[in-house]
Amino acid sequence: MKGTADYVMAIDLGSSRIVASLGKMEENGELRILALKQMPSDSEIRRGIVHNIEDVAGTVRKLKEDLSNSQMPPLVVNHVTVGINGYTLRTKDVNVFSQFGGTELFTENDLDELTDQIPENLPDDFYPISVFQQEFLVDGKLDRSPIGTTPKRVDAHFKVVGGIEDLARKTETAFDSIKLNANLELGPIASAEAVLMPEEKAKGVVCVDFGAETTSVCIYKGDLIRYVSVLPFGGRNLTLDLLQLNLDEEDAENLKLLKGTALHFSEFEGLEGEESFSKEDQEINEIMVARIEEIVENIWAQINRSGIEPNKLLSGIVLTGGASKLPDLEKLMARKTGMIVRMGDPSLYLDTTSAAMFGKPEYARCIGLTLLGKEGCFAVIEKEPVIEVVKPTVIQEQTLFEEVKPIMQPKQVKEKHIKPPKPPKPPKEPKTGGIKTFLGSITEFLNNDN
Repeated sequence: MKGTADYVMAIDLGSSRIVASLGKMEENGELRILALKQMPSDSEIRRGIVHNIEDVAGTVRKLKEDLSNSQMPPLVVNHVTVGINGYTLRTKDVNVFSQFGGTELFTENDLDELTDQIPENLPDDFYPISVFQQEFLVDGKLDRSPIGTTPKRVDAHFKVVGGIEDLARKTETAFDSIKLNANLELGPIASAEAVLMPEEKAKGVVCVDFGAETTSVCIYKGDLIRYVSVLPFGGRNLTLDLLQLNLDEEDAENLKLLKGTALHFSEFEGLEGEESFSKEDQEINEIMVARIEEIVENIWAQINRSGIEPNKLLSGIVLTGGASKLPDLEKLMARKTGMIVRMGDPSLYLDTTSAAMFGKPEYARCIGLTLLGKEGCFAVIEKEPVIEVVKPTVIQEQTLFEEVKPIMQPKQVKEKHIKPPKPPKPPKEPKTGGIKTFLGSITEFLNNDN
């Protein structure tokens, strides 16, 4: 059954939880989240890569059924938009060229031939997932597109995002096992879609999504995706570091939420209204700050590795993701990078009701995946109208001196017919003996024979 464009389901395969949303685009361009549900994921997904295919498939099936049944009339799932956010995601630059006669128009087919050269320019251990066109050189001059020109040579520059093959293969296997088509989208781009404004993508911006076990970086410049990568650490690393204080993971997580900050305790000393840190709190702070500074330094390294000078990213850095709620993270990022830093707003493209309920940093990637789901995922199950089949009945009409003629008429009203009284039975003859009756029958027979 072909899905409609009205409803979109998105699945965010997070390392700490799997989140599913059901959305619908309104006529004014706002996204309305009809339902959003989540279930915890433990060892099923490790650093953004599916580990236990069967467990992930079971969780996705349950979330899909819950969202489908949340609507009336019910909805049938055709396919879903799924985020890929494994820690092996990285970007490769590929440059290819073709030569032409200079008299014929450059067409889409010529562009496809250029794109076909990409695989032979990739490492053997690199599995491509998405390809993004950059600028072209048409006879040595910079151009956004060579289509429609009559070039002698076209040089094409592509950004190819991918990773290890298991990153996509295991995800597809999990969805295939429950007969659900998955449209794979890059998680870092989905997060950016939820929190970035168009003018930021044009001026140049870095979107950083702090997750539980991964941190993703997505860079835009000139409305083009320039760089994507995923780092293998996130907010849970801070929690695990606190286990050295002889705490279990639940207590360590609560302690992080209660006393966590991205700045060293020495920066708060002497400030008005700030309480001094106890010796125990100082130890907690030093453990957490050491880890968050390491993560920020790795993010800064990724920005520099992108090939774009940070001072040309005029819109700075936008933070999102559940772990981005760590107090003072904006200040630390601004200090380490020298860039403008702000917290992203995941309610940017949501309607008023959805913004109040789901406009939270931890839902940014799932919201972005819903926005990227251009094709409808559902078809409404319309209840088939009940058609009453009226059986015809034969009415016999008899007229004087005519034969009986059957007339077919629809039976509209069922009438009760009163049965006529049965005729009285004839009186019984008196019974006689068996021998007398036998002799009388023989006499009758002989008289008739004579």
